[in-house]
Amino acid sequence: MTDRKDKMFGLYIHIPFCKAKCKYCAFVSTPDFSLQKNYVKALIKEINDSTLIGSAIDTVYIGGGTPSCLYRGALTDIMSAVKDNFTLLRDAEITVECNPESVTEEFADESKDLGANRISMGLQSQCNAVLRAAGRIHTLEQYEKAIDILSEKFNNISSDIILGLPLQDISDVDKSISVISELKHVSVYALTVEQGTPLFAEGYTADDDRIADFYDFACEKLADLGFCRYEVSNFAKIGYESMHNKKYWNCLPYIGFGVAAHGYDGERTRYMHGDDIAEYIMSPKAQSYTLTDKDMYNEYVMLRLRTERGIVLDDFAERFGYDFFHNNADTVKRLQGEELIVCADGSVKIAENKMFVMNYIIEQLMLD
Repeated sequence: MTDRKDKMFGLYIHIPFCKAKCKYCAFVSTPDFSLQKNYVKALIKEINDSTLIGSAIDTVYIGGGTPSCLYRGALTDIMSAVKDNFTLLRDAEITVECNPESVTEEFADESKDLGANRISMGLQSQCNAVLRAAGRIHTLEQYEKAIDILSEKFNNISSDIILGLPLQDISDVDKSISVISELKHVSVYALTVEQGTPLFAEGYTADDDRIADFYDFACEKLADLGFCRYEVSNFAKIGYESMHNKKYWNCLPYIGFGVAAHGYDGERTRYMHGDDIAEYIMSPKAQSYTLTDKDMYNEYVMLRLRTERGIVLDDFAERFGYDFFHNNADTVKRLQGEELIVCADGSVKIAENKMFVMNYIIEQLMLD
């Protein structure tokens, strides 16, 4: 096993607070702001007590939830704990998530001062009626004001939209992309209606065929605007890919702090925190578990095939000690014949126009 001192870790920090819960959201978050100070104390305690203290960090992602709705000074205190306990590279990518309704000059200043060089802010739709139907509490006008504030201090801003929301049509997708076309990075997510969310309770179902049409349209429009797709849901202008998220897809090591956060040593050990915020505040600890050979193979196939590069054959052989085609020759041949995958330039990847049926293709190549 590689010594952790030789590893370069990413770092994810979960902030589970939102002013309101979106109707589609299944993430761990709460509108109970009375918990914020105790939560931040627990988070800093977990950082201070980490068994990985001293490790080198080249990406930090502060997500949620809505980090921008924390009380001022909290993000600074959290990052101070990170800097005190880890070796943060001078050119590390540091991302802070936010929502338009909680972006202020003070938030932008604090983010800049703590070292953030990348901001990610959700738009989801440019139509106020669609936003309301999805339970979003901001308007397009608030989003545009937030962009004005953030653009004064940050060159690297990412935004995201969701396809398949109630009341949404192709015109909304078109206009939403136009709104974020001047940014450096765009994420395009297909709506999934999960049990336990308000949309599920309302009986709303996502129309997969309609979403597929929206996705194809979005891919074409973003390409015309100079965005390159590097993962099924992520598009960037040259030089602005998310270095942190690429760690997940490339099975590289990362540390997770906070309720519901996960971590991975890059080899066989993963760990996860529970979903109960009150329990985390009382005892900010994670539980680890060991991956089997099958787990490692399936995770690698699933994550790598999400990317535009796909499974790099040399990397696969180095990780697993055998050739990818050893157990997959017949399946690969069949999928090639169905024009679902492409084998070229030392990789196996999903065909460019088949990314929306990615899950089916991945299932064919995973171990039972």
